[in-house]
Amino acid sequence: MMIEAEADIRRKEAADWFSKLNQRKVTTADVKAFSAWRRDPENARAFSRLEAMWDAAGTLAQSPGMAGLADEALSRVEKARPRRRMRDAGRLIPLGVAGAMALVIGAASLTWWSLQRPDAYATAIGEQRTVRLEDGSRIVLDTDSRVTVRFTDARRVVTLAAGRAMFEVEGDAARPFFVQAGDTEVTAVGTRFDVRRSGSGARVVLVEGRVDVHKPSSRTAQWTLEPGQQVTTSGPTPRVVAVNVPAETSWTVGRLTFENTPIAAAVTEVNRYTSKPIELRDERISSIRVSGVFNAGDIDGFVAALRDLYHLEAATAADGHLILSGPA
Repeated sequence: MMIEAEADIRRKEAADWFSKLNQRKVTTADVKAFSAWRRDPENARAFSRLEAMWDAAGTLAQSPGMAGLADEALSRVEKARPRRRMRDAGRLIPLGVAGAMALVIGAASLTWWSLQRPDAYATAIGEQRTVRLEDGSRIVLDTDSRVTVRFTDARRVVTLAAGRAMFEVEGDAARPFFVQAGDTEVTAVGTRFDVRRSGSGARVVLVEGRVDVHKPSSRTAQWTLEPGQQVTTSGPTPRVVAVNVPAETSWTVGRLTFENTPIAAAVTEVNRYTSKPIELRDERISSIRVSGVFNAGDIDGFVAALRDLYHLEAATAADGHLILSGPA
């Protein structure tokens, strides 16, 4: 019973926070308090479940039957008002009226949420795209990437479902900017940063400003980045490290930069930009280190450079993809 009671309390707190964060005016203190509350993994899960319910409710809101139920509930409330008034502050509203009001509020909320459905943007393999958001922020999508965007009066939320994106965020202290990537959440006010899905989490590189990175499911998995730093949350022991920002973000100008990178890793990155991926058939060459700058999508140029520099063999398969192997 104690566990059930605690779960009920968390659900109520999650509902209270959801309501507060979707008001027109949200203070900085509210945002900080919410972040502190959500650091508890159980609280984070309760809030995530509530958000999932609202997402699912968006479809239900379009049902013609829902509008009829709302009208019926409103009618019952109007009829009940003359006969059932609260005589003092200590009495409860009669159940019938309360139920009707709950239905009205629920239906109205569902309709509101359906209007707040996220916008979706995606790129095909080999494509890059720049999206300008309604607040002036920009998202540069890399190859084979997908995001959804939902803005309310209280917050701005972008979910990176796949791939990689560069975010250039317009500052707005009243509406914090969140990027959700797997089990990882990035919080920014006004800044520029790169997020790439990595396993169940993400790799975050900060270019300008400051961001907070955390896993809502963990109290200890929290990092604050300064410009020139990155963290990969999917690793066994994530930590903040310094990186070469121009090299890490060169994809935004159509370049892939490798610095002492194993050929296997370089090939994996190059393959993201083509529908005919390079195949490595010789494990002996996987660990050879490669450095250089290549045009994204220029598979032939990349293979030619490896062949010339490391004397590798390249063959074309029947379907047109290239096969790399070590020298004979």
